[in-house]
Amino acid sequence: MDQQIRDTFRRKLPVIWIAAVVFFGGFMLQLRADVEEGWVQTNGPYGGEILTVYAAPKGVLFAGTEGAGIFRSTDRGDTWTPVNTGLHFEPGEGFTGVTALVQKGETFYAGTRRTLYASTDGGNTWHHVSNFQEYASISDIVVIGERIYVGTLNTGIWYSDDDGATWLQVNDGFGPMLIRELSSIGTTLVAGVGDRVFRKRANEAELTAVRDDFVLQQIDSFAAMEDLLYVGGHAGRGGEIFRSNDEGDSWTRITAEDMAHTVTALAAFGGTLYAGTYGSGVFRSDDSGDSWTAVNAGLTNRRVSTLLTVNEDTVFAGTLEGGIFHTMEGGDSWVEVNTGLTNTTVGELAVIGNTIYAGMGERIVHSVDDGEAWQPVKFSSMLDDYLFSTLSVLEGELYIGAIRFAPRDQRGVVGGIFRLDEENNLLDEVIVNRDLTGIQYLEIVGTTFYIGTQRDGIYKWEKDSDPWTTDLGLKGHFITALSVNAEKIYAGTDNGEIYRSENAGKSWQLVNSTDMAGSSVSGLKWIGSTLYASAWGTGVIRSVNGGDSWTPINDGLDDRTVSTMAATGTELYAGTYSKGVFRWMPDKRWWEPMGSLHLHQILSLVVLDDFLYAGTGAGGVFKIRIAE
Repeated sequence: MDQQIRDTFRRKLPVIWIAAVVFFGGFMLQLRADVEEGWVQTNGPYGGEILTVYAAPKGVLFAGTEGAGIFRSTDRGDTWTPVNTGLHFEPGEGFTGVTALVQKGETFYAGTRRTLYASTDGGNTWHHVSNFQEYASISDIVVIGERIYVGTLNTGIWYSDDDGATWLQVNDGFGPMLIRELSSIGTTLVAGVGDRVFRKRANEAELTAVRDDFVLQQIDSFAAMEDLLYVGGHAGRGGEIFRSNDEGDSWTRITAEDMAHTVTALAAFGGTLYAGTYGSGVFRSDDSGDSWTAVNAGLTNRRVSTLLTVNEDTVFAGTLEGGIFHTMEGGDSWVEVNTGLTNTTVGELAVIGNTIYAGMGERIVHSVDDGEAWQPVKFSSMLDDYLFSTLSVLEGELYIGAIRFAPRDQRGVVGGIFRLDEENNLLDEVIVNRDLTGIQYLEIVGTTFYIGTQRDGIYKWEKDSDPWTTDLGLKGHFITALSVNAEKIYAGTDNGEIYRSENAGKSWQLVNSTDMAGSSVSGLKWIGSTLYASAWGTGVIRSVNGGDSWTPINDGLDDRTVSTMAATGTELYAGTYSKGVFRWMPDKRWWEPMGSLHLHQILSLVVLDDFLYAGTGAGGVFKIRIAE
């Protein structure tokens, strides 16, 4: 799936953009604190966005994630434990992406989008490497002999000959080169800068550009095999791979015909070369790249971000959203190995009976045992390009709103609505391929579906009717929340507007409060005759007269970046960006903080039995008891 699709999903609320969130520094201490304060992290959902995987001796593996820091496995990937003590953490922002991991001697180095860290105790604790530029966004690390090279996205390439005590810049004064990839072939350093390859041999002082007679818009991956150098990336809408046998002086195109997506990862071992792509999965070549075979059996997420070869047949694949997969058969079969790796962003939660459903953009999982175990909801390959943006329930059935970008000869974004066949654990089509600009919100009242879109306003559909929709207006608006009360429909937008229709959508009136100006509306909830509205940046307001007037209610709400609300009976809960979850106390007219989940960005809330469940950014699902 194109990066543009993922970005579109993340626009559902501005808060969803911000990856990140789980503070695992001093993990066991923090976990005990969460339990003491009432919150307990469920067993997953496991997986998430993996940026790099590194193999240390004796079967030890490290995984760098987008949002949850570093995980370590001491059993060859069967189980994972977070090891983040010492890594920089910002409340509400969490850990920046861990983009590079490498070992030199007894020291491990971790590069993040903020700076460089080192560990001398096997990853148990990390410290910031002194004399290295803070706020240097690191893309890659390479060790050649006794020298460490660090590539950055904003300050070029740095190197150290004394294990990180001092650092010098390669080509000082050359300019702030944006380094996307580093690699080595023998003692020669190669760097990917935009769509060009640069090289520095051991006896040369500076980087020099090599011949670039290949067509790549951006270099995304390197690999070396004996005296062969490989470069992969994307050109137009497809992936490309080129090979050089003279350290880049000349190149030969060796792209597989069915390599339809960006080549994001290359890895070699012995005479075997693997290529990972952003949508087409993994390809294998046993003849230096002259021919390729797609090897994707069991690889349920084919958006590959990184590859690690342990030997010719043993490979680990890190994916975007799906965590880590492992093959011991050269890719003939893959197995998901994510136990303990909780880096998932759960943007949606829903409950039917005793089953909790969690939406994570590219996949949906469910749990029937209060979060002790999560199982995937299955869907056909035709849904591979969809992002599931919203969950809603009708008569004990789960409905899912989804979006995907249309083919290039069609306009805008294709929307779809699907129903879960619970008996067979499959998604059925209800509405697909509708030329709407993205389904963002789905509100079901009775048997009527109200559909909020990104820029095409609001549509209504009566279950099982044909034609399937009625246009309710508000064209050009990005709908982020909907609520229906009798004949009145309320719609919130991404710029803080609240609209009301008193005639089932025939006309609309702007009824927003100035207190919401410029904020994205994140929730509209009714408790009795009172309507509550939350927003990213301005907290919560309420109206007792159907929206004619509004009153801010933010006393005790330490963080007014409210990302989600949940209402059940007379209870109202608000999830925030950096201060956790709050419960509204109407008698006291203030918000009561709930436990210590302030280290996690809250994206979704739902109540099941006596527990409140919270979907978080890069931390999976947490729960807290709300009734004895």
